[in-house]
Amino acid sequence: MNIIRRTLLFALATLPLAAASSGALNDSERSYLIEQLTKSKEKFLASIAGLSDAQWRYKPAPNVWSVAECSEHIILSEEFIFGLSQQLLKTPAVDRLASATPEADRKIVAAVEDRSHKATAPEPIVPSGKYNTPADAAAEFTKRRDKTIAYVRGTSDDLRVHVTKESPLGPADAYQILLLLASHSTRHTAQLLEVKANASYPAAKMQFLIHYTLARATMADLTPGEMAKMGEHGQYLMKSFQAGVLSWGGRVTDPTHPGGVGMVEVASEAEARAFTASDPAVQAGLLKVTVLPFQEAFRAKR
Repeated sequence: MNIIRRTLLFALATLPLAAASSGALNDSERSYLIEQLTKSKEKFLASIAGLSDAQWRYKPAPNVWSVAECSEHIILSEEFIFGLSQQLLKTPAVDRLASATPEADRKIVAAVEDRSHKATAPEPIVPSGKYNTPADAAAEFTKRRDKTIAYVRGTSDDLRVHVTKESPLGPADAYQILLLLASHSTRHTAQLLEVKANASYPAAKMQFLIHYTLARATMADLTPGEMAKMGEHGQYLMKSFQAGVLSWGGRVTDPTHPGGVGMVEVASEAEARAFTASDPAVQAGLLKVTVLPFQEAFRAKR
């Protein structure tokens, strides 16, 4: 009994040592990684919000990535780098690296974000034109990044005792690979901001006033089929409003002057005219359209 008692006491006494030397994340490490993942997510999404197609695809030079290409690289890298971290967990556990410290972790983040040192992307994460719009890219990135953040919030994996000596950082553990993932997003967000700062980068969206006039004398002159087409017109405007193309609009209520007005925000007059040309009621010849360059001076808050 004394032997069993002494064994149990020894086991209990050494539990804190076992916990301290394990590779599981402590609260500070988990919080720092989540902070980096969250901040880099917010920076990236803000950098591509509201871009026109011309801004999305603009390339300063043939060998320089566009905003769209930088964004695709960031998205592809999410699962690629996360996968590297997960593969490390399949390797034998070792002692914690001497560099597994808060100071070293922060140096890794700073080193990855430093764009004075260039790198070549491996083939699996080279962009190929997968995302046609900023909205498509934002949705896909958000899905992947939220999955990463959820993993970090809940994991009990021993991320700090599974190590590679072949990372761009030198010896690094699986936790530090995830820090690389977060700071890699920040690095390439900075790259796409450099593209946006180029002197020949397309201008921000322009405003155009759209004036609709009914081609018939009154609404009462429309057939049931034509009224249905006017309903499609209303649905088209609502979808455009929800997509952020149509800023505001409404109908003229004077029955002797049937029509309406609206304001679109697009990159060019050609886009504004393409917007009206896609309107079902315009295509059916029920509405005449005038497109005028416009500059909003003020708007009441509601």
